[in-house]
Amino acid sequence: MRENGQKGLVLIHGWGFGRWIWDSFIPCLEDRWRVTSIDLPGYGASEKLVFADNDKADINQIVKRIDPDIPEDSILLAWSLGGLIAMKLASVRKDIKSLVLIANSPCFLNKSDWQHGVEPVYFNQLTSRLSKDKIKTLQNFAGLVAMGDKQPRQTINMLSECIGDNAPDIETLQTGLELLSKADARQAMANQHCPTGMIFGENDVLVRRSTAEAVRAIRPDINTIEITESGHAPFLSRPQETADALTKLMGSLL
Repeated sequence: MRENGQKGLVLIHGWGFGRWIWDSFIPCLEDRWRVTSIDLPGYGASEKLVFADNDKADINQIVKRIDPDIPEDSILLAWSLGGLIAMKLASVRKDIKSLVLIANSPCFLNKSDWQHGVEPVYFNQLTSRLSKDKIKTLQNFAGLVAMGDKQPRQTINMLSECIGDNAPDIETLQTGLELLSKADARQAMANQHCPTGMIFGENDVLVRRSTAEAVRAIRPDINTIEITESGHAPFLSRPQETADALTKLMGSLL
């Protein structure tokens, strides 16, 4: 856990990579915020959850586990899968001041009435590969995260450095994929009490740029910012631009 600065900002990572993914970004934040980064269950030193067989991906249990790690009156900055967890947390923690979601979508998979995500066939291929080779699957995913960046190799190298020993086990990764596959938080987003902003990568291949307009149709008060020449993790490829976008969003949210 890292803390420094002023208003409390909690960073929640996404699928595949633990809180270390924020390490290169945190220096861009520490002059403005008191930063706390946490590991989701099964990542880093955080013990994984054991789910009942009838529900191996219960987001409520995940929220219950991380709740004590979130200081009162925090701002949540969450990436990808972490955004779904952050939205759920904010629905039960009325003290959360605001949400900023990076490369997040209320629906990660395409549906008949939602065409802003990943085709289910590609998602199923990822799930299938995971059971056969965890490390190779994470390396392939790193390539998807970096796709669209101005310098994708730099992002891939940053992610690849820590895939080996720091990778969560297959069960934890499968749980995350199940959460993503089941996710449809459109109604929850519409009913969300918490002031919310969203940051998107211009060239993201996992959460399409059209998602920004789609979420504003669900909730018109959501402010969105697009980071140019970036893919699924703009805080890695364009850290200062992403930090500036966060500051700009906070100006309208707080």
